[in-house]
Amino acid sequence: METAKNPSIEEKSTTQRRIIKDRHEVGEILAGLIENARREIVIFAPQLDGALFNTSRFARALASFVARHRHNLARIVVEDAEQSIRDNDRLVLLFRRLSDFIHMHQVSDEHIGIREMFVVVDHRSYLYQEDTSKHECISHLNDAHQAAMLARRFNELWDRSEPIQSLRSAGL
Repeated sequence: METAKNPSIEEKSTTQRRIIKDRHEVGEILAGLIENARREIVIFAPQLDGALFNTSRFARALASFVARHRHNLARIVVEDAEQSIRDNDRLVLLFRRLSDFIHMHQVSDEHIGIREMFVVVDHRSYLYQEDTSKHECISHLNDAHQAAMLARRFNELWDRSEPIQSLRSAGL
């Protein structure tokens, strides 16, 4: 009798955890996370790297996400608001057009100097970079525990952050 070895749930979930060292692959995984988001996206980054966040794929995925359901929400907290606006024109256009669904804030003074970057999707998937000066990231598609910890951390940053006024388009 032949017995096929089926991987356990634990083995399956650990195989979804990836360490990524290639910047292009980080961008692909980031866009893939956003494409698969169902309800909520939270992003913290000291700076929004245009090579990752200002791509047409990322912008299309974010626009599609907010268009899918009226309760979908994307929130972003950055340290360097000027750089984020200057280097991410696709995102700035989305923020201005879809300001009810995409919000961007600047961290409070007490959180300046954090060197990590993370993206959490639906409290289950995440991309985490411990130090933005290094290219190594960790990605996991189904780790609710770690995703919830990062989302909780994001909410602490969000609660003390300020909206970026220069994103508001002047209208008549």
